[in-house]
Amino acid sequence: MKPETQLPQATLAVGIILLSLVLHICAAFFSEGRAHPDSDYQILEFAHSKIDTGISRTLPWEFFEQIRPAVQPAIAYGVHQYGSGPDPFSTALVLRLVSAALGFASIWLMCGYAFRWLSQGWARAALVLATGLFWLLPFLNARFASETWAGAFLCLGILLMLAACDGTRRSSLVLAAVAGLVLGFAFYVRFPMAFALVGLGLWLVFIRRPGIRILVATALGVLLALGLNIILDNWFYGKWTLTPVNYFLANLVDGRAAQYGVDPWWYYIEKLALLLVPPFSLLLLPAILAAVILRPGNVLVWTVVCFLLAHSFIDHKETRFLMPVIYPLLILAVIGLEALSAKLALSRNPFSASRATRYLVRVFFVLNGLALMYFSFSPASQEAVVHKWIYRQSIDAPLPLVVYGQDPYQTGSGTIGFFRSPRVSFSKVRSPQEFQALLDSADEAVYLFVPRAYPPSMLSSLCADFTLEASALPRWVRRIDRPRWLSNLRIWSVYRCTPLPS
Repeated sequence: MKPETQLPQATLAVGIILLSLVLHICAAFFSEGRAHPDSDYQILEFAHSKIDTGISRTLPWEFFEQIRPAVQPAIAYGVHQYGSGPDPFSTALVLRLVSAALGFASIWLMCGYAFRWLSQGWARAALVLATGLFWLLPFLNARFASETWAGAFLCLGILLMLAACDGTRRSSLVLAAVAGLVLGFAFYVRFPMAFALVGLGLWLVFIRRPGIRILVATALGVLLALGLNIILDNWFYGKWTLTPVNYFLANLVDGRAAQYGVDPWWYYIEKLALLLVPPFSLLLLPAILAAVILRPGNVLVWTVVCFLLAHSFIDHKETRFLMPVIYPLLILAVIGLEALSAKLALSRNPFSASRATRYLVRVFFVLNGLALMYFSFSPASQEAVVHKWIYRQSIDAPLPLVVYGQDPYQTGSGTIGFFRSPRVSFSKVRSPQEFQALLDSADEAVYLFVPRAYPPSMLSSLCADFTLEASALPRWVRRIDRPRWLSNLRIWSVYRCTPLPS
């Protein structure tokens, strides 16, 4: 191909990479909050137990059973104490930016290597587009969650392992040791990653067979990672403990995980059908299966299949458990599409084979793009919006807050301490009559927390001025929702109430 015909393709690829970077940064800034309570209660609240050791708090049972590793709480502790503190929301932003950078690097490095597994230009273009524009990746990579970091470490560890198998002897041993170190941290960040590491190990032994020296160097790297994490756990829990063993005994032997729900073995197939943009997932899921059947020697096949099979036979399942292998699954989908295209002797670019196909591709990009914009620029949880407002409002002076029926720091999953300001006090009211009694004794405007999109009309009628101060429901949505169809939604809001003159 002539250089002048390569330039537009290279320019487009660079543009997609830059757009992906911008989206990752935007997701870190705008998608505040947690995607799942565990990100707060088992990471940030764990870190908070070290930051404010004298404060009484409610911690989840996992803390007392010592089944969670200390590595991410230790990172959060270090960032808060020696970097961004004392504002917990600045700490959370830094952690999201670090997560986004780690995730961004891992997927694009993996994308670059995955070009070796593809021979057709359209397949490589599809992989670049999927890497840069798939709706879930910026949002997922910006989460300071165990699933995000485990997935990033898995990709980086696989890349280092492949480089070790391809390199010279001296550099190979170093790369293998570093790969083992990274993979060991992938395991310690999230213990169920052991299933993916078993698949990688089987691929090394039966498919790649790099030699005993590489395997020993990798094992030494894994052991180093385990040793470092055991030391971290000792610092955090105050005694020597093996959190992976505790995790196995509590969740699998004692069945604590199954208490949160039991799902059928096909649960993850159903969830993948939703994550891969239906109805187009009806094509992508068979493409992944085609990659498994037609490209059985690929390292991602062994890694992902072992991971999914093992998770499918564990009783308790959640969509977030898929997150560490979402990007490898996208790569396998592209590999499978190319393999199917070759098997069926289709045209070189099946996506432009007909007008109907081109139309479907455009529809896919529209649906995916809408989801991409929403998840990259919207808060991940409504709690973060209200908690941030409360914290910032109380910086200059103590903030008395009237709460109607629900404490904003008691979310049902636990008690929030990390994001809570010590300068906030609460007065709980359960009825308009109690609110009226409180207003009668107020000398100035009061702030009212209501756990719904709109307050009961009886409350607002007691105020001379009733102004919305903070809410997860955007103001422009409120302007559209004049009939108040959303009035029953549990969307948190804070209002400023000026009492009626006596």
